[in-house]
Amino acid sequence: MQRRRLIAIAIYLIVSVLALLLVAGHGPWTGRVLFTVSESHGMHTGDVPVVLLWLAGMACSVALWRDDSP
Repeated sequence: MQRRRLIAIAIYLIVSVLALLLVAGHGPWTGRVLFTVSESHGMHTGDVPVVLLWLAGMACSVALWRDDSP
């Protein structure tokens, strides 16, 4: 039960940070373009933390899903 609560807290924090990063939008901290998808869209260095935090959130969700403890 304790493990599930810690995972739930981790998911809460990760998703909260993601939301803050996404709400902040593109500012001067977005950095250079790593690769372009179209003329007006691409992956910036500022997007890397968003992707990494999303992956961490997904890993926590999988761990919570597979946890068989009561």
